[in-house]
Amino acid sequence: MVFTNEEYADMHLVYGEMRCNARAAQRRYAEKFPNREHPTHSTFTALHQRLRETGSVVPKNNETGRHNDVTAEHEDVILMEVEENPEISVRRISAMYPRISKSSVGNILQNENLYPFHFTKVQALLQGDFPARVEFARWLQNQKNQDEDFFRYILFGDEASFTKNGIFNVHNAHYYSYVGDNPHVVQEFKHQHRFSINVWIGVVDDYLLGPVELPARLNGDNYLHFLQNILPDFLDEVRLNIRQNLWFLHDGCPAHFSRNVRDFLDNNYEDHWIGRGGPVAWPARSPDLNPCDYCVWGYLKAFVYSVPIQNRAQLWLRIQDACNEFRNNFGIFARIRRSLSKRANLCIETNGHHIEQLL
Repeated sequence: MVFTNEEYADMHLVYGEMRCNARAAQRRYAEKFPNREHPTHSTFTALHQRLRETGSVVPKNNETGRHNDVTAEHEDVILMEVEENPEISVRRISAMYPRISKSSVGNILQNENLYPFHFTKVQALLQGDFPARVEFARWLQNQKNQDEDFFRYILFGDEASFTKNGIFNVHNAHYYSYVGDNPHVVQEFKHQHRFSINVWIGVVDDYLLGPVELPARLNGDNYLHFLQNILPDFLDEVRLNIRQNLWFLHDGCPAHFSRNVRDFLDNNYEDHWIGRGGPVAWPARSPDLNPCDYCVWGYLKAFVYSVPIQNRAQLWLRIQDACNEFRNNFGIFARIRRSLSKRANLCIETNGHHIEQLL
């Protein structure tokens, strides 16, 4: 959008009149000059900054190349594009306006203190999930208010699958070589020979329990076998006072909800277990409130997949090594508990909505 010097002068007067509130200046300018083209709020801040730095409405030209062709009007157009579409890329803007280089677009946005924030991937929530999440978060904080060590007594359990391919992000993976000697490295995937391991781990106090290999198709019967015959051996390693005050937590997957599993938990943990159908209900679709999901699995998988996996035996060894590495990470369990407390507070403050992007 092209403006005259007179229009720029009026914009700056209005900007001062509205005490440098760009959005208020935008509205006031539209009221005073209804028959003119109306600038965006970014135009006011850009104009004010240019006048302070250069004494002119014309943008600085400190760079060579296409940036010399950037005008104040170009700045306004670029800022308008970003305002209308905050997800637009610098490359796309430069392609739309061939006279303006990517670096020039980037400089304009940087001068406006516009930063390209990344998206945060979060679990999809249903409308009915919010009250249950708030109720659980309040229960956590109430328990902690009564006993500062309460989070130490919760055994957070969860299962995850590790595969041959794992995770490979081509944007984050690099292979250094001399300039002019491109090694043309490749990463194989979609192997015909595939394998995976279904793993259970638990976090309680300052202990990481596991890993335990579970059947690929987990059901109520084989999960009950794990609870009855495998988990007690791991709990023997836990301090006595923790075991005496233990709360068992798992999510609401079908195997966890089977009648025989719930009967076992009622008989062995009485009212000290958390889950679907339990004395304390686990809120559906809430991995952001389980340390296994928001911390442990990511840590373990980053370690496991840092080298190519050749066979199932190597995958299992890498999982065990990753668990040992996690245990030796000084202070990690305390950080997990602090994070849980912060997450519960945020869940209450946001009325059960997403919290990952606020951490």
